Amino acid sequence: MRAAVNAALFIVTLLASACTADTPNPFASFESRCAALPAARYEVTTVPFEVQEVDTADVRELTQRSGSSFSRHRTYGLTTVSFGHETQSEIRLIEERASGRTCGSPHVTVRLSMQPVVIYVARELRDDTCRHDATREHELQHVAVYQQKLDESAQKLERQLAADVGAQVLRDASGAALRRAYEARLRNYLSAFMRAEYDELTERQARIDTPEEYARVAAACS
Repeated sequence: MRAAVNAALFIVTLLASACTADTPNPFASFESRCAALPAARYEVTTVPFEVQEVDTADVRELTQRSGSSFSRHRTYGLTTVSFGHETQSEIRLIEERASGRTCGSPHVTVRLSMQPVVIYVARELRDDTCRHDATREHELQHVAVYQQKLDESAQKLERQLAADVGAQVLRDASGAALRRAYEARLRNYLSAFMRAEYDELTERQARIDTPEEYARVAAACS
């Protein structure tokens, strides 16, 4: 038998907006108004981790889902997730009318997700309680790694985001230029972060799918 895991990486389009910042004294200098902007804010949350279990797919379908060749392998258990993020950013802007130069302070919210998490156990095992449970037990090891990695990634991103993307007041020649530059920097950073986390996740899952583990699951009901 073969138990396999499959993960898909998706990056959600950045949702961005800008607003003009209010200031108590509209006659204050541009620099003093910029200095009065609130500090940049970065928040990281996670979508609640929920697991679905499916036992209606047959071995051929699961083997195909796992990316294996049916002529070489049989996949009786499979766990799939979609690992990605949804990010919203808002920038409070102060623009000097005469020159167009602009300063701004960002507020960014990132939601990391591994939904949906789906455990598949082949329908051929429905009536074989021992093999069904042994296969499901193996898949739950993958689920535990996914859940742990989601929490770790959120904690890491929360620690690093402000320092790596920038906590200082943003400045550029115009509001449009400021938004473009900041959104590109944020998007590129998150893309690189997610891909690095995905690679580490794939490596961790591979440590579970060893020949010894496959042999243990196969022999569990001997």
